[in-house]
Amino acid sequence: MLAMVELLVAGGMFMFGILATSLVAVGIIAQRVYTLWFGFRLRIETLRDQVLDYVDRGEYGKAAQLCGGKHPLQRMMLAAVERANRSEKEIRRGVETCAVSELARFRRGTAALPHISNLATLLGLLGTIHGLIISFSGMHAVDAAARQAALSKGVAVAFYNTFFGLTVATVTVVAYLLVSAKQNREMTRMEQSTASLVDRLLMATEARAAALRGSTGTR
Repeated sequence: MLAMVELLVAGGMFMFGILATSLVAVGIIAQRVYTLWFGFRLRIETLRDQVLDYVDRGEYGKAAQLCGGKHPLQRMMLAAVERANRSEKEIRRGVETCAVSELARFRRGTAALPHISNLATLLGLLGTIHGLIISFSGMHAVDAAARQAALSKGVAVAFYNTFFGLTVATVTVVAYLLVSAKQNREMTRMEQSTASLVDRLLMATEARAAALRGSTGTR
């Protein structure tokens, strides 16, 4: 721990900026991993099949009960089930309105990771330039030993910042790729399940309308 503090101090002020950036990145990555792998863990296909089965039997109340959780898919499905007896336009509008807020909540934080990676790279570059300035400013010294000391210090500062900045940026980008891949897979599954439910609700509505027309025609 002490060695890490000494390294940060030796690297100059931009090292602390990179450290702050890395802490923010770690916080977001931890939040995303918890949300995607644990917090919003759900057997999507099982839920979809159960809800569709209730819809086919006309048991919309039981279907709504299954969709009573906090998962974005459950809330989008609930928005569809609650509008089961309305027009297609109203059903789709309700689902889309719900999806805007729920998918934004599901994606929250992921888009910030590439920007944090860029910021770490830029801070590392600034630290590198700062180190070069130290090196060149020492060239004005009369004593050869002082020039050598300034050059060594400047090069060390430049390399510390470059290495630390690129390390944070690389780790953040790798984490972003993993999180983004998982997020996109889950969103695709949710969109497919919601679309299946909407289609099934519309089919049920058409079947009821056809039955009503048939019963009216026989009278």
